[in-house]
Amino acid sequence: MSEKENTHLAEQAISALNAHDLDRFVKLLDSSYVLELELAQGKIHGPDGARQHLEAYLKAFPDLRIDVEQIIASGDHVVVRARVTGTQKGNFMGIAPTNKMIKWQVCDVFEVKNGKMVRDRVYAENAKVFQQLGVLSIPRTQAAG
Repeated sequence: MSEKENTHLAEQAISALNAHDLDRFVKLLDSSYVLELELAQGKIHGPDGARQHLEAYLKAFPDLRIDVEQIIASGDHVVVRARVTGTQKGNFMGIAPTNKMIKWQVCDVFEVKNGKMVRDRVYAENAKVFQQLGVLSIPRTQAAG
């Protein structure tokens, strides 16, 4: 596929996620799909694994929204830089609902083969997520001088 078609596939995936339409999202994934992100206990495999993972996020953040800031395509890879927002209304990673609205940046690297996503690596501001939920305190450093 062309870089333009790969970019369109990434845009379709984000549109499906923003609509919370997991049926439409998983149709964009190859059966060999692998998702990697720091907050998972290992790699997430296949469309069913992706669905389960996303269902948990949508239960925790039922108003989850992804706003794309930049998309770059290179060959079979698409990089999406985005801002994610959501209000924690459900359990998230063992954290009881806080009703706090949080926002964080992500960088998502997709690999596309034959019109489907086969690999997805998410880099996110996870410390910022936990800090906004009130379960992580990061001391501020003072400038020298």
